[in-house]
Amino acid sequence: MKRREFIIKSAIAGTALTIPNIFSFGRGGNKVVGNQLRFPPVLQPGENLVLQTSNVEVWPGTTTEVIALNSSYPSPSIIVNKGDNFSVLFENQLSEEATIHWHGLLVPELMDGHPKDAVMPGNSYTYTFPVFQRAGTYFYHSHAHHLTAKHVYKGFAGFFIVDDEDEITLGLPRGEFDVPLVIQDRRSVNQPQFIYQPNMMDEMLGYLGDLPLINGTPEAFFNVQKTLYRFRILNGSNARLYKLALSDNSNFWLISTDSGLKEQPAQMNNVYLAPGERVDILIDFSAYTIGDSLLLKTLPFQGSGGAYPQGMQMDLLTFNIVGNGNSNGIVPANLSSIEYYNINDIERTRNFTLTMDMMGGGMHKINGLTFDMNRIDETINMNELEEWRFVNNTDEFHPMHIHGVLFQVYSRNGNTNLPPNDKGWKDTVLVNPSETVSVLVKFTDYSGNYLLHCHNLEHEDDGMMINIQISNPTNVETENHNPESF
Repeated sequence: MKRREFIIKSAIAGTALTIPNIFSFGRGGNKVVGNQLRFPPVLQPGENLVLQTSNVEVWPGTTTEVIALNSSYPSPSIIVNKGDNFSVLFENQLSEEATIHWHGLLVPELMDGHPKDAVMPGNSYTYTFPVFQRAGTYFYHSHAHHLTAKHVYKGFAGFFIVDDEDEITLGLPRGEFDVPLVIQDRRSVNQPQFIYQPNMMDEMLGYLGDLPLINGTPEAFFNVQKTLYRFRILNGSNARLYKLALSDNSNFWLISTDSGLKEQPAQMNNVYLAPGERVDILIDFSAYTIGDSLLLKTLPFQGSGGAYPQGMQMDLLTFNIVGNGNSNGIVPANLSSIEYYNINDIERTRNFTLTMDMMGGGMHKINGLTFDMNRIDETINMNELEEWRFVNNTDEFHPMHIHGVLFQVYSRNGNTNLPPNDKGWKDTVLVNPSETVSVLVKFTDYSGNYLLHCHNLEHEDDGMMINIQISNPTNVETENHNPESF
């Protein structure tokens, strides 16, 4: 199987699905009306990424103004093989500065999309880096200073899939049965536009909406066969958390977190997904009858109030069972080998205290600091294992993302008995209100200036971000000194 068969066989099939269709389907008189799930085009070799304002059809019969790459919402999916050298020319045709951050990818400092390396309007920049990390579901998005939340909300984000031929031997579903899903929320009051005008409450809680879009599709449905599927799910929302579950409370298998496959599948009936996090799950539709429909939902949980409460229940995607096709996929007993860090090897512990002040801009802080482009806040030595403790002194959710490294979650409030979605390699971790989360971090690949920030994008733009300087005392860049199974 080749690298681009992953998204509905080919870019051609993906393009065919970008046309919204109205479809009625049901059983027992229950009528389901919606729009066929769309898939963004796959970026082709040699194709540039051109950023500009575009008008696209999100809701049938009308257009939405978006900030789009190559006039696509969501942005084009990028699919590479582990071991490839990736290169793309980014052209900024907006009237404001922009960068691309390759979320979860291990890249040199000048390729990471740090806001200090902004591409000015009318200029271009070539991003190029080797892809040597684990196969997995990653993504890319804007990271411009004070503009990240606006750019992402208006459409500037897309999948970056790292494939690995070694996965073929596992027997996981592939081709048209390996399906990417990006979940975002918008506000129905503004339909059909993506109006982004945050007030102080939005800056405090995040810009939340009541209308879910799946791959940019409202009221999305996806026709499935009575067989096993792999779904790669990205929370591409600015601030909303999701508690993912199926409408009949049936189980699925969690097989991958942010940075690739877990050791073994974990059977679950719900999983939390914070902004910036990804999970891959397997769903078996073989027990259903042709004509059945099943919903992917987000279940209610205790969150914030307001007009668009955090933790509200929403229907996300309808699965319509339409045929007897077979993916020939299996749920493997074992997926990968992960070498976990030994806490006895920790050389330093750092505390990152998360706070919020109620006075004006810059409310959200890390260790009492808001972001200063020209200030280095932490200096970290390469190849030294550290424990980082995120101490949340607020009543808000903070998904903390570290650039330039993959880490392992160690404990929550001192408890090392972690849920399956915390196990494995991570680049983003949810820190719940009044919670302390410890992660084990070792920078092994590149030195330079990277970032630590909250991936609630309103919090990030409000200043909940710091510069971290990765120092290589030997001044020799090492390329891949992670645990052997990395």
